[in-house]
Amino acid sequence: MSFEFRAPGLSDSKPKFPIPNPPTFFEPEFLKKLERLRLVAKRLSWGGAKGEHPSLRRGFSLEFSDYRKYQTGDDLRYVDWNVYRRLERLWLKLFTAEEEMNIYLLIDASRSMAEGNPPKIEYAKRIAAALGYIGLKNLDKVGGAGFASDLTAPLSLGRGKKQILSLFNFLSALICEGETDLRASLQTFSSLFPRPGLIVLVSDLFDPDGWRAGLEQLVKKKHQLLVIHILDGGELDIAPRGDISLYDVEGERERRLFLDSELLQRFQQELESYCGEIESFCHSRRIDYLRTTTSVPFEDFVLLALREARSVK
Repeated sequence: MSFEFRAPGLSDSKPKFPIPNPPTFFEPEFLKKLERLRLVAKRLSWGGAKGEHPSLRRGFSLEFSDYRKYQTGDDLRYVDWNVYRRLERLWLKLFTAEEEMNIYLLIDASRSMAEGNPPKIEYAKRIAAALGYIGLKNLDKVGGAGFASDLTAPLSLGRGKKQILSLFNFLSALICEGETDLRASLQTFSSLFPRPGLIVLVSDLFDPDGWRAGLEQLVKKKHQLLVIHILDGGELDIAPRGDISLYDVEGERERRLFLDSELLQRFQQELESYCGEIESFCHSRRIDYLRTTTSVPFEDFVLLALREARSVK
């Protein structure tokens, strides 16, 4: 759950959500920088059309991988005759099979994502737009969905220039509503998108009852995962405020309390423990995990911090 602080006595009106922006996310100069990046598949082997990603399966393609000794029955066309002339030994060239990758963008569109300055949802949209653009420029298929209590507004897999516009329109149309139920949302996702791929999950992960089971089922489905955990600076740096009204923006519940330094310290410890538990779980499952706040300049996060993930280079 995510909370909003209110002064005592204010009305219980629902939080207002941002109006979607038009489908323009980046300046041309930033797009040029994005084109230097690639999303890579580290552990999966997909079949299908040719793309730009080396899989773990070896085949005869255009990108040299390694040598091995010639064995009876091997195709003589792949013998390296230059090596044979020098060493008088038959060595076979091996090549890495290059295949397309399915990239799924899952964006948390629950009510808590409307919080923050800037709102977490806007930061999440820009991250998803950047990674989707990188994938489409590298000939991958890109699709995805928003999620809250269930999956919303799924974007079918597609590639090429038309899919870039579809991706930006999809992201622009996402609005924040409902509570987070990651487990139910990812069950729906698995039925709509059965083929394994790289899943980029962008969320504040305020779902203590469902985040673990949701991520576990994606691992079992043989997906590769990149989890981007977004928090707002105001959720981390809170000053003692005395009498306050604490409002759960997703559950729409309110509680009055006295926020002193002792209670604030307990809150910060609980939040850090919660985030640490998620990070430890991801590392134990070989899930790429990055945590950021909306105070980090967006371009710095995409061009610098994202390179820490094994899924990006």
